[in-house]
Amino acid sequence: MPKLRKIEDTFLFLTLLFLPTQLGRHFWPDFSYIYSLKIDYLSPTIYFWDMLVTGLLAVWLLQKPKINKLALNLLLFFLFTQVVSLFGAANIGAGLVRLEQYTIAGLFGLYLASLQDKKAIYLPLLLGVIGESLIAVLQFLKGSTLGLWVLGERTFGITTPGIAKFDFFGMQFLRPYGTFPHPNVLAGYLLIVSVLVIRKPFVLMLTSLAILLTMSRTVILSGFLLLLFFRKKWLILLIILVAPILFVRFFSILNFDNLALVRREELISSAWQIFLKEPFFGVGLNNFIPALADSLISGPSRFLQPVHNIFLLALSETGLIGLIGLISLIIWSIIKRVNLFPWLVIIFLGMFDHYFLALPQGYRLLFLVWGLSLSRVKIIP
Repeated sequence: MPKLRKIEDTFLFLTLLFLPTQLGRHFWPDFSYIYSLKIDYLSPTIYFWDMLVTGLLAVWLLQKPKINKLALNLLLFFLFTQVVSLFGAANIGAGLVRLEQYTIAGLFGLYLASLQDKKAIYLPLLLGVIGESLIAVLQFLKGSTLGLWVLGERTFGITTPGIAKFDFFGMQFLRPYGTFPHPNVLAGYLLIVSVLVIRKPFVLMLTSLAILLTMSRTVILSGFLLLLFFRKKWLILLIILVAPILFVRFFSILNFDNLALVRREELISSAWQIFLKEPFFGVGLNNFIPALADSLISGPSRFLQPVHNIFLLALSETGLIGLIGLISLIIWSIIKRVNLFPWLVIIFLGMFDHYFLALPQGYRLLFLVWGLSLSRVKIIP
């Protein structure tokens, strides 16, 4: 048993450390194509992180642990509400892809909810957020990625078509991605993990700088509101110093950068129409993009993205039944009142983006917070 315990601790350390990575092997069956285009959201993928979680759970279960029954029942109910949406789905294969990912991330959350000792959680989360912050700063300075393919970092530069950039009076800067698929997801990860584990000023300064460089409007706004609550005066001063840059970023959405707003509005309209057609069970888990594929979205091409709102995404894909499953996870976690601030951040960001339900690192974060909330154990030393 002591040997198994050491192996479990090693797997846990690596699982938390590599949580923000996206190294994986994609497969492309027919159901993952739309208009002959490969759609990442629909692709079955074996992630390195999934393998770590599988090893962690296997070693853990061999020790016959005490499982958190509340967390287990909530997880099973949530997965059930997702499964029932697939009975009428047009693309069942895509739904099974998402269901498999939810199951792995959910079981990881169940593991965290069942842990009695959280001392091993602090260090890998801290190292992970420091590492991602450093990668973000270096990507910004270089204007391209660093070649860290082993962590799932994609290859791109500031001249890559469609890459996220920040325009400041004619000068363009790369918005860093870290090892994430988009700067907004990187910023969300940095903010949530910072709220969970970081109290040291130097690390807070580093992560705050990285978040500012991502230029993620919603994350910067929610982070600023948290700073006001926690009264971190020196960080508020930092934001005030870069206020002119933030002013340009926030108000750009009303003029030259308004395409993002237009697309979000159209996706919201499409999601609502999809929900009205199938209000109880939705069109099927991970079937929003296939259902959207016949509708032309603004811009030079079809904008095949999930609606940027996790609650509307749940409604359109899994109907009222699926939304009840999602809300059950959140409500029971908030009732415990152990990690309230991360949930406030998730709910706020979830109103403007989809990654907590549509991207691997997003639902890993969701179930990380969920599991820790149900554990009722503080993890900050």
